[in-house]
Amino acid sequence: MKQRRILALAMASGLLLNVSCSSSSDDSGNANTDAGPLGGAVSGATDTHCAGTPVTVDPATCSGDTSAGGAADTGETPEPGAGGAADCNQTHDADYGDTLYNHAGDDDDCKYQTSWSSTPIRLNEPVMFILNASNLASGDPLVPLEDGAVPLTRVDVYQPCDPNRRGPASNYGAPISQTMAGEFAAGPLTFDRSGRWVVRFHLYEQCVDGETSPHGHVAFFVDVP
Repeated sequence: MKQRRILALAMASGLLLNVSCSSSSDDSGNANTDAGPLGGAVSGATDTHCAGTPVTVDPATCSGDTSAGGAADTGETPEPGAGGAADCNQTHDADYGDTLYNHAGDDDDCKYQTSWSSTPIRLNEPVMFILNASNLASGDPLVPLEDGAVPLTRVDVYQPCDPNRRGPASNYGAPISQTMAGEFAAGPLTFDRSGRWVVRFHLYEQCVDGETSPHGHVAFFVDVP
């Protein structure tokens, strides 16, 4: 079902040619392999940082007292690379938790369980991302708050070894929609340089970044050939 939804989103976004796995056909119907190599999630340790410690989100704290619950998100992207290990591929923004491997993991604050998929990832070709997200404590899929805003509010991409590189300007403000409860589509996004990238999903950014506020974020490593 998920692959069919990705295909439908790709067709709607003009990305139909990107949803083939590794080959395409020429005008004579013969298969060719000119599409180029595929990128994707970086394999690594399974995320366990929230094991046994889910945080129960309280929507009532979305616009709570910032002196007690953190400051509201200003929409400005914190400077990456300020924290983490010496290896630049392992660094993470000081204001966020560790970037995750694989296709699934919990957000920085242990509020949400998330997983992602995408159309094929190739250099200089548009990519659609699908994020599935649910409350870690209850298992309920994420849905809009009273303001009606889509829970996935922004997708931020950059290269951790050169964090000022954030790809083409078209990546900023890439369209986001909710395809069903707890499932969100974002893109198209374009990776314009080979190497390791970080893809960060921001949730409920209209809320203060407090302990039980809906505000959250989760990031994954992606390799581009």
